[in-house]
Amino acid sequence: MVNNDWLVHWILRLRQHGLYQVLQKSLMLLFPFVLVGSLSQVIQLTVLNRDSFLATIFNWSTWLGKHQFLAIIFNHLTGLTLGIVAALAAFSMARYTAKYYARDEQLAGLTGLLAYLMLAVRYTANNELTFTQGMLGMGGLFMGLLVGYLVGFAFKKLAHQQRQTPVLAEATLSRTLDSIGAIILVLSIAVLLSLLLNWLAISVLPDQVILKLQSVNANQATLPFTLGVTLLASVLTFFGLTSMPTLAQFGRDGIATNANLNYALAHHSIWNVPYPFSLGTLYEPFGAIGGTGGTLALIIAIFLFSRQTNQHLISRWSLLPVLFNFNSTVLVGLPILGNGLYLIPFLLVPLVNMGVAALAIAWHLIPAVVYNVPLGTPSLLQAFVGTNGNWGALVVVLLNIVIGVLIYRPFVQCANRLNEQGGGRDVKND
Repeated sequence: MVNNDWLVHWILRLRQHGLYQVLQKSLMLLFPFVLVGSLSQVIQLTVLNRDSFLATIFNWSTWLGKHQFLAIIFNHLTGLTLGIVAALAAFSMARYTAKYYARDEQLAGLTGLLAYLMLAVRYTANNELTFTQGMLGMGGLFMGLLVGYLVGFAFKKLAHQQRQTPVLAEATLSRTLDSIGAIILVLSIAVLLSLLLNWLAISVLPDQVILKLQSVNANQATLPFTLGVTLLASVLTFFGLTSMPTLAQFGRDGIATNANLNYALAHHSIWNVPYPFSLGTLYEPFGAIGGTGGTLALIIAIFLFSRQTNQHLISRWSLLPVLFNFNSTVLVGLPILGNGLYLIPFLLVPLVNMGVAALAIAWHLIPAVVYNVPLGTPSLLQAFVGTNGNWGALVVVLLNIVIGVLIYRPFVQCANRLNEQGGGRDVKND
């Protein structure tokens, strides 16, 4: 067994920091909403989408045409949960930060939510108000947490310490007056920043950085370039700075992907395509099995090696979305985001898995993934479908899962030790 005493010691010290505790609590508070949104999104893409993998196999197109109202219901459910998770993060982070500093948590939470919604507002040409959807969903999670923390910190500096008073109307009014200065200042700054963002017409989301790479020349679709972009996206995802589907979209729509498909159609073969090591051929089919970070392997490692009941429960709830590459529940529920314990395997697993697949392609053991994979295809079958049923590609996927489990194993066992030593105990009461 790997000696990870140094890691346990470092994480124990990190968990004593107030900001770390506030962050972990805030993410766990979001879990039920992310879970509902993820399950709804899976149903949308796998069951209610006419072009999905399951709908194509079972020929559901006619049935779906008669029940379009179901798609509307689940679309709204996804939008009102997963689609506003960053705004909810601003609420939870402001709430727990204010509580940590013994300030009014309810008022701080509501102020954080309203301040973040103000930052996400955009003015249209018709002088109507709309919201930047990217800032409200998972891609804006870091911004939501940051705004929430700053709001809670403002309450620490400007609001009075929370009084222990009976639950009466007069007491509630008194608490409100104690925090009125912080509320006015925070909302005023939020309005000014919102006007500035609208005037400059800029995006604050790093998603755009990754998508801009899509315009690079196809000659950049080499293995080092692909691994570098994957590492960048994994780092951004780990800190809640980008939405999970971004890199997959890059892989599907890149110049190299189109060139590979054209070659296959012209030569009636998927072997020896011009760009075998692009994002489209390596990332989603082999590197991101179960979503960014290869989190299907993490769930299996938890089932096999974790002794924590909560981790098992969260993993069971998360298994279905993860099987279809939606891992928001794992990132928020365990939580993975911002958790130093899982940083190394989260970054390492996709790179190792893509390296294994690249070797198999270079040695002509398997062809590159060329064909477009239908939406809602299970993560285990993406390489198999994308190679038109090559069994070797499926074997490489299964091998990558085993490798991923082995990489995650010592960190899951480290989490066991932390739990047994009371590393997750809070300095302050919930």
